[in-house]
Amino acid sequence: METQSKILVWYKVATQKIVLGEARFPRKKELTSLWINTPTEPAVFGHPGYGISLIGDDGREIADKAISMITADMLLIDDNQARVTS
Repeated sequence: METQSKILVWYKVATQKIVLGEARFPRKKELTSLWINTPTEPAVFGHPGYGISLIGDDGREIADKAISMITADMLLIDDNQARVTS
């Protein structure tokens, strides 16, 4: 059975999380590695910012952490899309 777990990238405004998309990675086996190795940013309570959430097979949020805008961009952009061909 294939896992339905995923990592969502979001931006928080006040109490609302606006989902920007799902993190891209080549294989589902890399989900745990991606979660562990994603650098975190110090979160300032009540301030807007980027973050990621680990979503389990049942659709519930397992954990979240604050990240930088650059990290959010890197997680959302597919490596194949980022390459420029001439």
